[in-house]
Amino acid sequence: MDDATARWDEDMLNPVAEINEMLLATLRKLAGDQRPGPPRLIGELRPLWQRLDDAALQRLARCPFLLLDASFARPEHWEPHALDRGVNDGALPRGYFASPAGLTLVRHALVFARYLARSHRLSARVLLGLAPECAERLASRSLRDLEALAELCPPWIAPRWEAQPAVWRQMLQAAPEGPEALRRVQTRGLQLMATLW
Repeated sequence: MDDATARWDEDMLNPVAEINEMLLATLRKLAGDQRPGPPRLIGELRPLWQRLDDAALQRLARCPFLLLDASFARPEHWEPHALDRGVNDGALPRGYFASPAGLTLVRHALVFARYLARSHRLSARVLLGLAPECAERLASRSLRDLEALAELCPPWIAPRWEAQPAVWRQMLQAAPEGPEALRRVQTRGLQLMATLW
């Protein structure tokens, strides 16, 4: 590995791992909450979330892509008029990210995505699944816009593959088994990410 590759890995993958760790900790905490009507990935996979220890959580967080999806492949959610409507509709945070920690997570993810959209388009595509049209629109948004959007947390900001619990089941089962099992699942995740490109 040359110096440039090492820098790319460190500069790009460390923030992804930090955001992923925040996401996984938020989801695990939700799994410990016994209130009725949990979000889909929690209700269907609660026993796996509850068994996820810190070491397994950190291993899973190191995947080479962001586990949060803010509709980075859906340009219609990032059109200026659509985002302005979302920012001004006065909705309350809900779902996965209603907690203060959840809002912080969404805020960090959006700011990081904007940074990549402005300065590292190829990395944004690989790490976030950020479509070129979305990158243009996200790059043009102000930090104030992203802050307001994070506070509202529209339903289209959710864990990646939220509608595919089987993907999450595989990841949550592989994480405690160790790096080799997790590497196979992450390869599958990269294949799913590639379908967005």
